[in-house]
Amino acid sequence: MKINYLGFLGFLGFLGFVDPWYFFFLFFLFFFASPAAGKMPEATKQRIEQMEQNKQKILQMLTSQDKITNNDVEKGLGVSDATATRYLDELEMAGEIKQVGKEGQSVYYIKI
Repeated sequence: MKINYLGFLGFLGFLGFVDPWYFFFLFFLFFFASPAAGKMPEATKQRIEQMEQNKQKILQMLTSQDKITNNDVEKGLGVSDATATRYLDELEMAGEIKQVGKEGQSVYYIKI
């Protein structure tokens, strides 16, 4: 038996749900919201701590060097290009480092 989507929406309107998305929102809250939703899993806490440690390592690398590149971060921390870029962007947004250059191999970062 196939369920007709528009017929289902009409049925929801009959029940008083003018906007069918309201029903889906309530369905999501009822079935997926749990009392533990506000608690952070231990694995997530560990990942956040590791990220913060890696960012501190980048800052330490900048104390021993005048400038640092994305490749230096990749090799020094053993992370991917995307992860190194994300760490450097986050440190730049926090005002810890400054990017010199726009794109390509000429880009490097200095400590502020």
